[in-house]
Amino acid sequence: MHNISIHRLIFIFFTAIIFVNVYAISYAGSMHLETITGAGFSQGIIGEYVYYDNRTLSRLNWNIGNLWYYHYSVALQYEYLFTEIQVQGGINDRIGTIDDSDWGDDNNPTVKTHYSKHDNYLEKYASYNGNIGFESRINDVISLKPYIGFLYKSIKMSARDGYIEYPPGSPKVPVYGVGIIYEQRYYIHYIACEGKYKIHDSWAITAGVAISLFARASDIDNHVKRDLDFYDDFNGLLYLKSNLGILYSFHQNIGIGVRCIYEYVPEQKGDMYYIDTSTGIKSSTFSDTAGISMSLFSFECLVTFKVDL
Repeated sequence: MHNISIHRLIFIFFTAIIFVNVYAISYAGSMHLETITGAGFSQGIIGEYVYYDNRTLSRLNWNIGNLWYYHYSVALQYEYLFTEIQVQGGINDRIGTIDDSDWGDDNNPTVKTHYSKHDNYLEKYASYNGNIGFESRINDVISLKPYIGFLYKSIKMSARDGYIEYPPGSPKVPVYGVGIIYEQRYYIHYIACEGKYKIHDSWAITAGVAISLFARASDIDNHVKRDLDFYDDFNGLLYLKSNLGILYSFHQNIGIGVRCIYEYVPEQKGDMYYIDTSTGIKSSTFSDTAGISMSLFSFECLVTFKVDL
């Protein structure tokens, strides 16, 4: 039921943005439409954790070497008010590796007892971002855009093939096929501000930051060969995002640019339950036994088109 409510909020939010677009068109004054098309790649680590008795029992580092994605956004600005919708989707399949480490000895909790390494394949990546705000032109070369928005971000990966070392340092034993399918979903309400500085008639630098103190997340860990699905929920997450870019304008309405982005969610705890998929039996919920984190650096190449309406 909670996920259904979140999905309804997403629908209402984007419907409201569309309504603002239609309203602005109906009462158009000084207005323009801007589209941005491009592609990029991400590198970093998606973290998954299991805790027991206030210590780390398991840590899975889903290493992302190169996750390629497409980017498309459309923004409508009327006078100083603007609204924007952004969409991103994954392109490639094999994106990196996964390191799976366990500390299963209660008598020696700092000694790693299990280790395995696998190929990390992308099953799905999707990002939907909507925002609304206003532009404040400080002078002829500097402008600021404070805004609020909502970001839904989902990344689903699978651990395939590889090897196990039980215990670490012992001979590697190869394994084959899909072992784990893991998905993180983020629901992020945020506030942000972006600045633009024109260094020349054709060149401009952009920079921005976004923050959320009350983000939500959920994840699903499907242990394919163990017939177990683990479900985790996280509330009150900290989410940080920063970006820096440069834009070159061929024409008043056409430009190209590059942008660097960093997203960060520190390691934080949540609640977990599991379902035995062979019997359908659901466990009770265990508090503060699951963990999540994200650290991603992205680089994008973009083409911008602007049309005066």
